[in-house]
Amino acid sequence: MLRIRLTRVGKKNSPAYRVVVADQRKAVKRKFIEILGHYNPIMKPKELVIDKERALFWISQGAQPSDTVNNLMCDLEILPKKNRIATTLNKSIEVEKKADVAEEKKETPVAEETTTVEPEQEATETVETAEETVENPAEIEEKVESEVVAEPEKE
Repeated sequence: MLRIRLTRVGKKNSPAYRVVVADQRKAVKRKFIEILGHYNPIMKPKELVIDKERALFWISQGAQPSDTVNNLMCDLEILPKKNRIATTLNKSIEVEKKADVAEEKKETPVAEETTTVEPEQEATETVETAEETVENPAEIEEKVESEVVAEPEKE
């Protein structure tokens, strides 16, 4: 299968790329079929040149652009903007947003039976339950001591 991809050229710490058509199974720095253009991300503004006619020819022959080349071609309007591919970081953000939207749809309020409790009644119930659970610390110590004394010795 043919791919339209970037091949790195240039010096150390100064990357420049060629846009080439190559066999997918070949290494990136190996033989290629044709050079379609070049891309220099270091220059201000970034330099990007791709031969539109040759790129469309190779796509019609079945060559598939890599994700980066696909986005570069969308920037030059060789391919339509709707074909733009999200980067890895953007994909993860989009997945999270979709999950949030799905959760919001699931959490739509359903008509539930609600019971209204008067504030005075609620307050007295909580005080009563709190009094039942709280015991005198001296009583707790007596219970613990009686349990320890009541245990028979095993020999």
